[in-house]
Amino acid sequence: MLNFRGVCKMGESETEPLSSPEDDNSPQDNEYYCFLNVPRDASQTEITAAYKRLARNFHPDKHQDEAKRAQAEQLFTKLKKCYEVLSDPHKRAIYDCLGKEGLEEDGWAVVPRTKTPREIREEYENLARVREERRLQQRTNPVSRFELKVDATDLFDRYLYDVEYDDLIPSDLPHFEVSKLSMSSSIQAPLTNTDVASLRGSLTTSNGKGSGNFTTSYKRINTATSWQEASLTLGNGVGVDTRIYRRLANRLFINMSGSMQLVRQEMKPGFSCSLENHLDAHTVGYLTYTTNLGIFENENSYFVEEEASGMETTISRTTASYSAVARLQLGIPYTYATLSFTKPFKDKKNHLRVAFKVGTFGAILEYGVKEQITEHSSLGATVEVGYPVGVTVRILLKRDSQTYLFPFHLSDDIILQPIFYGTFVPLLCWFTAKKLILEPREARAKEKERLKRMEANRERVAEAKREALASCNLMTERYRRILREEEEKGGLVIITALYGILANDKGEMKKEVKNFDPKEPVFSDSFVDISLPVQYCVEDSRLILWEGGKDSLPGVWDPVPGEVKYILIKYKYQNTLHQVFQPEQEEIRLPKNSHRISS
Repeated sequence: MLNFRGVCKMGESETEPLSSPEDDNSPQDNEYYCFLNVPRDASQTEITAAYKRLARNFHPDKHQDEAKRAQAEQLFTKLKKCYEVLSDPHKRAIYDCLGKEGLEEDGWAVVPRTKTPREIREEYENLARVREERRLQQRTNPVSRFELKVDATDLFDRYLYDVEYDDLIPSDLPHFEVSKLSMSSSIQAPLTNTDVASLRGSLTTSNGKGSGNFTTSYKRINTATSWQEASLTLGNGVGVDTRIYRRLANRLFINMSGSMQLVRQEMKPGFSCSLENHLDAHTVGYLTYTTNLGIFENENSYFVEEEASGMETTISRTTASYSAVARLQLGIPYTYATLSFTKPFKDKKNHLRVAFKVGTFGAILEYGVKEQITEHSSLGATVEVGYPVGVTVRILLKRDSQTYLFPFHLSDDIILQPIFYGTFVPLLCWFTAKKLILEPREARAKEKERLKRMEANRERVAEAKREALASCNLMTERYRRILREEEEKGGLVIITALYGILANDKGEMKKEVKNFDPKEPVFSDSFVDISLPVQYCVEDSRLILWEGGKDSLPGVWDPVPGEVKYILIKYKYQNTLHQVFQPEQEEIRLPKNSHRISS
């Protein structure tokens, strides 16, 4: 089917029909590794050395004071638990696969204690596979689309009548008319990991005429680059369609489809073949031949095409900074060329698109913007100007798999007024609603959620803080000795170490963090000073904090659970000031991954 808005890239969205952004697997439990400050692949020797190092401070026999002895007993119990699990290959395998829950007596009965570590991992993978199959059976992947096209030409064209024709004086109020209304919906029914059944239906009414169809299809996915599909359509006759997608070479793919439609005792065959060539990591080329020996209507209802067929070539290039498409269609009855360019802005939440099409039907210019308003929703506006389409504004709202399209046809001719108002009125309405309604509401919702989370975690944070302060109290003597030794030899001396919400939404360091003075500390409920426990981890003028949350380190607590946290370390090495600032989950090695700062 010829389509002035573009060609469907055959096979581009078909290779992974069962993928989902959701991930059922929980994040890895690193608490025991972080408490010992060893990597997940640490050897038994490294684990034992870390245990002995902490035991020198946390063993109750090392402390004569009763208060410190009580604190040490609590921390030494936790230390023994960590060492007991990580030094036992069987328990460590359970912990690596299932976390602390897997170590509970009445949890995960599928893990017998007689199994080897390898068998435990295999058992866990089998359990995850069963859970994935169960989740797959519950998924239907519903997709829906609603379109309401409004003929608003009376808003501008009626003034032309007033000038050109004395006997056609417009009324005081413009007349609007719904010229097209369409709805479509589809669901998937995964039968197995490789077989998918689909149901699709649509209803359309345009200019007093209505139509509808119902389609059922079956798809077999052999691999990510090989599948076949068959479908049956009822409505305006009976139609049968088959599609095949295959990899021909390392970067070459083919997508073929054939159809047969029976309408009023007539047979209308169709055939399409597309070659897809991945030229490099960002560029894809398509060569498509299509013939549809029947009557078809394009999505804008601007043209009705009969015996439509043609050869088309497309080059698409997509990078992190832009996306560009060039297309040439040679066909009957229309031949045209298309160029489009899309530029993302602001972390890819905003997109600017410009497209130009010219051919035997005329010429069309499109320009528009799209913005992601929530995690799952986006709003866009596009202005289309050209001959013979006139001026049209399309408002597009997408929420997850739901699409709502509202085209407003402003003029049949190219007139300056509808172009101006069609461009600036949607932008003005959007920015007004965004600044006065959406952004304040989003800020209030975030603050409410933050306060709710803080209240829910208040006791947990208080308990973690008490344990961390107890650890710091026990580590003070060794901390002072390490600090004195490093200062004497010009080694690694921690000036300031902060942990918590240290950056804004753009990942830039906050002003109060930059101005933090350890000599005059300012209380904050969003970050904490962890200079003592960080200096305690220094050995031979080197510091390694392994990947994972830093709140499990002895002497550190999480002041804001659930928030994105950073760590800032300012230190002196060989009498030179340095600084490291990065997300908490990343590994830290000092003095390597830092930069020098002015004194």
